[in-house]
Amino acid sequence: MQRKHVACEEAAADQSEFEKVDNTLSTLLGNKNKPVNVVHVDNVHNEVSKLESSIQDLEEGIEFLSRRLIKIRVSLLNILSH
Repeated sequence: MQRKHVACEEAAADQSEFEKVDNTLSTLLGNKNKPVNVVHVDNVHNEVSKLESSIQDLEEGIEFLSRRLIKIRVSLLNILSH
């Protein structure tokens, strides 16, 4: 049961990462008429890097889950065939 709680917290953190990137990009795009500030560009780069890391973690988790489900399916089919 603890694992589900941790997964929910991670999902909330990932949602927060998406929101951070969205807000940072909106700020950058909202200032179209003003000269591009290097700090804003660095913020966007940092937020996108964090988001990329979060997405990679999610992909790895999904891959692990898929492999585990396949193993369970094989085990169940083996049990049913005997």
